[in-house]
Amino acid sequence: MPSGRTWDEAHLSEDPAVDLLGQLGYEYVAPEVLEAERDSLRDVVLVNRLARALRKLNPWLSDDNVHKAVRAVTGVQGTSLIEVNEKVHTALTYGIALEQDRGEGKKGQAVRFFDFEKPDRNDFLVTRQFKVRGAKKHIIPDVVAFVNGIPLVVVECKSPTLGDIWLRDAVDQFARYQEASDNYKELGAPRLFEAAQLLVATCGQSALYGTVL
Repeated sequence: MPSGRTWDEAHLSEDPAVDLLGQLGYEYVAPEVLEAERDSLRDVVLVNRLARALRKLNPWLSDDNVHKAVRAVTGVQGTSLIEVNEKVHTALTYGIALEQDRGEGKKGQAVRFFDFEKPDRNDFLVTRQFKVRGAKKHIIPDVVAFVNGIPLVVVECKSPTLGDIWLRDAVDQFARYQEASDNYKELGAPRLFEAAQLLVATCGQSALYGTVL
């Protein structure tokens, strides 16, 4: 049995989650390193990494269109988190069209955010304790996984010492982070979930996943 020093959420749940993602090809980057890359703690997309990925996948893309492609992920408007998440999902899955002259006149060109055919051409990154500033408070999810600078997976790790309530606790935390009800108004940071495709709750050997609320 682990000693009292290691009988906690970080050692029993967070460490194994990060280790598993490392085995799957995600590079671990410390949160303080990512904070230095972000203009503000309100920023959730790692813009410089996304811009590099866009240029790699779409080498013909002009600087102006790189900026527009980034805005297609970071500047989506909607009446609800679900609506914004759906719009971002569509852009990430199918790409977007931007006008540019590639030698045959200015016309719509397909822009990809990911290389689905050759996954190793994408940039896989994982961090822990990723601080995001909301309207009034910070949220600090346990683990966030990025692909090409876009936060696609948010993981909440719970200690087995919580017993059977671990899942309820994780779901409640996700609800607060997303401000899913009036009870959580201005207590979360919904922007983190605009591009999120998977929310994972894990505890010991158990894990469940879902999408935004």
